[in-house]
Amino acid sequence: MKRGTYLEVDLNNFEYNLNNIKKYVEPKQLLPIIKANAYGMGAKAVIDILNKNNIQTVCVAIVPEAIELKDNGYKGDVLVLDTCTSEELDDAVKYNLILGSCSEKEITKLNQKAQQNNTTARIHLEIEAGSYRAGIEINKLQEYIDLCKTLKNINIEGVYTYFAGSEKDKQYVQYQFDTIKNAVDLLNKNNIFPKCVHMANIGLIHELQEDKYVTAVRSGLVLYGHNENDNLASNVDIKPVSKLVSSISFLKDVQKDESISYGRNYIAKQKEKIATIPIGYADGFPRSLSNKGRVVINDKICNIVGNICMDSILVDVSGIDNVKTGDKVYLWDNNNITVEDLAKDSNTINYEIISRIAPRVERKYI
Repeated sequence: MKRGTYLEVDLNNFEYNLNNIKKYVEPKQLLPIIKANAYGMGAKAVIDILNKNNIQTVCVAIVPEAIELKDNGYKGDVLVLDTCTSEELDDAVKYNLILGSCSEKEITKLNQKAQQNNTTARIHLEIEAGSYRAGIEINKLQEYIDLCKTLKNINIEGVYTYFAGSEKDKQYVQYQFDTIKNAVDLLNKNNIFPKCVHMANIGLIHELQEDKYVTAVRSGLVLYGHNENDNLASNVDIKPVSKLVSSISFLKDVQKDESISYGRNYIAKQKEKIATIPIGYADGFPRSLSNKGRVVINDKICNIVGNICMDSILVDVSGIDNVKTGDKVYLWDNNNITVEDLAKDSNTINYEIISRIAPRVERKYI
């Protein structure tokens, strides 16, 4: 039995975005980011599209995400961006994954695992360039290179970093550029020539296009049809990939001065018709939208009233004629309400809105 709540995922739009972004970043290599279950869209569902369009390398955050892609038929390479644990190294070697590397302890263990399996482990060096999350500091890079030279089963294929504030501070952007360039120069001085150098996402491609150091561009949010922020348009034609859909499961008339939902923080000002919608914060819909969120029903915008519950929300449908149970409800439809609207209203970012939709919400592919 279907619950009536689902994420509608348009795979044609995903492929449309993929091809437009791929053309936009040429001649640099596109590295699609498929982490977090393809930002909530469903990683397994996009594998055939990635293969069909000859995407040679994709990025994920963690080793289990990489294994899921390989086990389900992805033919290219998978780069694991986050530092993996010692327990994951066996699988990393087994699946011939490319690992982000910034830990002397882990790279030494990786070399041992590769040696035991009579193979060579592949890595991209992660350079610290201002986000201070992980990475090799530039003043310690020579020590790391010296260590790598002693590890005969390690191959440095790439170098990368993250831009901490690319859209806001151009002076800081230049500092980050200089850091990664200095890292590449130091590697070259040590006769190490990484073929894949990536430091930013598509938002900075206009600044990277003529740069001879950078050979690849990561693309995450834009791939799924959303710009990274209002001030940094992608300048590439994209279409939203998803819509969050539910339906009315129950209707009731609430009298004036009666309270609605937990906490009694919404009191009806008059007789109101209230619809129950089977989606709540356990499904990833932000509880912060209590008493201020909106939905679309029969092409009309309706207000969420009362606190959002774990499994349901309540909506004032008094203004809709002939409303009935089973009527379709859009939490975002990319027209009347967008993901960006939800992000703004709940004081977060569009990344979080789409990636937090829970597994119990069915994915329907069109």
